[in-house]
Amino acid sequence: MCIVTLLMCGCASTETVKESKGQGVTRVYPYASENVFNATLAAARDKKLDVVESDRQGGRLILAKGVTWLSWGERIAVFIKPVASNSTEVEIVSKPVLSPLNFPPDWQQILLDQIDVDLRAVK
Repeated sequence: MCIVTLLMCGCASTETVKESKGQGVTRVYPYASENVFNATLAAARDKKLDVVESDRQGGRLILAKGVTWLSWGERIAVFIKPVASNSTEVEIVSKPVLSPLNFPPDWQQILLDQIDVDLRAVK
């Protein structure tokens, strides 16, 4: 029973990552929100992440990565918010599916950098 309790602690679900807005890493891009949303989808594809939910109107993506050699998987929320006509803030929150013995990559930095690359390619 202790093992089950240990394994259940710190588990991330789609709902818990959605509720984590304001706890992530942010970056502002000098592009319209539509371009940033599209670049974020492209970045997710580039990094082989699964799109669990896509809400273009609400400016939110929920992504997932399955089990790898270093991780039991992650749930990643991306919040996209226009701050001006040609300026958009992106916040990324990444949480492990299972906390113990989990060494995921830094999805926040990886995705923010890839979004930047994809946006520059559009120009």
